This record gives sequence, C-alpha cells and structure tokens, in this order.
Amino acid sequence: MDRQEALARIAEIQRVMERASLYTLLPGGAAVIGGLLVLAGCAVSYRMLGSPDFADLLQLPLPQQVAFCLLWLAIGVAGITLELVLTARTARREGLSSGGRARRVALISLSPSVVVAMLLTFKFLVPLEPRPTEVQYIVPLWMMLYGTGVFTVGQFSIRAPRLLGLAFIIAGAMTLLFFQACGVIAAALSFGLLHIAFGLYITAMRRRGAP
Repeated sequence: MDRQEALARIAEIQRVMERASLYTLLPGGAAVIGGLLVLAGCAVSYRMLGSPDFADLLQLPLPQQVAFCLLWLAIGVAGITLELVLTARTARREGLSSGGRARRVALISLSPSVVVAMLLTFKFLVPLEPRPTEVQYIVPLWMMLYGTGVFTVGQFSIRAPRLLGLAFIIAGAMTLLFFQACGVIAAALSFGLLHIAFGLYITAMRRRGAP
C-alpha cells in the first residue's frame, strides 16, 4: 500500500467515524420532536401555573404539583425514547452501528450533568418547606448543566453540538442572573426552540451529505 492509498483510507475511516458520531449523537428528527414536546409542556405549565415562574408550582395543591412533575418526567422519557428509536432507524438505513464508541462517548459525557441536575432538582423540590428562590434555579441549572454535557459531546463530534452547548450555557446563565421568574419562557426558548433549530440544521446537513 503506497502513501497516497494509506492517506485515502485514513480519510475514509475518519469520515465514517464522523458520520457515525453524527447519526448516533445528533438525531435531528428527535431534536425537533423533543423541542415540540417541550413547547407543549411549557404551554400546559403556563396554564397550570398562571405565570412563567416555575416557583408558582409551590402555590398549587399537592395533586397538581404531582401532575406537574409527572408531566415533565413524561416529556423527558418521551424525548429519550424518541432519540433511541430514531437513532437506531437512521443507523440501520445508513448501515452504521447505533451503539459502540459514539454511544459510550455520549453517555459518559452527558451522564454527570444529568445526575447533578437530578440531585439538585430533588434538593430544591423535596424539602418540607421548599423555597421559591431555589425552585427558580431549577430551569437555568438544567440549561447550564445540559449545555455543559452537550458541549463535551461536541468535543468528539462536529462543531454543531459545541455551539448548541454554549448557547444553553449562556442562556442558562442569563436566566439565572436576570430572569429567574421566567423559567417557563426560558425552557421554551432553549429546550424547545433551540432544539428545533438544531434538529432542522442537522437534518439539512444530512440531506446535503455533509459529514
């Protein structure tokens, strides 16, 4: 094998690995549908709370508080399920593995942020007398922690998730510092609209054949 052929094979292997990461870690369809689910959840939340402030959850009767939490749990489970199903379908269509290194990288990168976010959410909501100011932290902390995880995933993939991660971190920081009482709006703009825009971008990249 001469040098040119070796370089060509290395380039092809690199291209396949990048495509595998793209299809495994960045399912555009799941991002769009997940974003739509979040927007629907935010609309229901606003109707339940009567305001964009997540802290108003504490003013609801206990059954409605439980229903509110179950609503967002269902949205999270549905988003993860969609990601798994659509990723596996796309991988089969493209002849790529839906598991392997890319999946492990995603899990390793995102898991710490998700675990920390869950612990903080539990800490803020479960006390006998939860404080509204702490409940207001939940959405911006989720945004920043999720953005950190996605940015880390982006170090092993294409540039798009790094930009998405940075956008979540910046938006979460702005919400934490200046718009604590606008959690519903912040969730809609970030987990909703940002995800939809990101999913459409990834879908367009696939159609153009970009790695």
